Amino acid sequence: MHTPRIPNSKTVFSVATTLLTLFASLSHSQSTLELDDFNAAYLQYGETKDSEPVIAREAARRAYELGRELFGVNSERSAMLAINYATLLENEAESQRFLDEAVEIYQSVFGFGSEAMIDPLMRLGRTLNDQARQALAIQYYSRALQLAQSHHGENSSKAGSVELELASINLRVGDLDQARDRLSRARSILSNYSDAGSRSGLIRTDLLTGEYYIAREQYQEAIEPLLAALASFDRYPSAAITVRNRISLIRAYENLGEQDQATVHCLAIGATRRLGEAENLRPVFTVLPEQIANRELSEEITVEFRVDREGFVRNPEILTVLDDSRLEQSVLGAIEQFRFAPRFVNGVVVESPNQTYVFR
Repeated sequence: MHTPRIPNSKTVFSVATTLLTLFASLSHSQSTLELDDFNAAYLQYGETKDSEPVIAREAARRAYELGRELFGVNSERSAMLAINYATLLENEAESQRFLDEAVEIYQSVFGFGSEAMIDPLMRLGRTLNDQARQALAIQYYSRALQLAQSHHGENSSKAGSVELELASINLRVGDLDQARDRLSRARSILSNYSDAGSRSGLIRTDLLTGEYYIAREQYQEAIEPLLAALASFDRYPSAAITVRNRISLIRAYENLGEQDQATVHCLAIGATRRLGEAENLRPVFTVLPEQIANRELSEEITVEFRVDREGFVRNPEILTVLDDSRLEQSVLGAIEQFRFAPRFVNGVVVESPNQTYVFR
């Protein structure tokens, strides 16, 4: 039996705000029952889309079908509902059908090849990238780039912003040469503008450039752009992008053998996290044991250890019975290189005993 999950206030506010926008143009003649059904389906989709995909998919389907009746098949709102449903579908062909429908609706609303199509295409690309569907995301971002260049010019801030999004996806999928070229173009374009969006894009360009160098294993070259990005992101110490920036610096410093520098960022991350007393710490830097890297594991290997106040692993012990001494030494050697963001209690850093990590 499914136990209903009580949504947090942020989720309720976000979904409720969207509902108010959706309902703004509805006529009074439309039945309360239709609105109530749509309301229930859309709220359930918003509450479950990140945690219970099966339930969310059915809710998104109902919201999409009810929305078409309420708003019309050629409404921008119906396009949004089609995208919500499409991104939860597991069948690629079926998903693509709903995405195509959404684009056709946008084209009917804004006009094929119009400037107004740029932002919907970018939103669609962003949604697909968040869903780890990079190939499709690249398609929509590429079309947005063509329109941005056509309407605003190849060196416009809009074109630079789309280049940056494409660079991020290229980096994520390991297309490093393409990522390097797009990062270079994005930096060259955005550096000519002083608006807030372009300045924010330049900061993100520094972060992605640092991550590009890490992907190339050029760790020393990664330090300068990562520190440049952190100088701006550090105003928001608990933000996800700030934590990501610090984790990239930890990776670079650890690979350079500069553990003291890495410790600074381990502590900074730990100070922003609110962990329960019995909650297991998550590593911010890992090493794959050589023996595991070269073969598939037939079973999980669990290791127990203590994390000290600087985020180092101490006294690791393998809890899984292993018959392979080389594998055992490889696992212990790897876990000793892990780094963690240490636990803080009432603003004071403390050790964390009885921590576990599972190699799969």
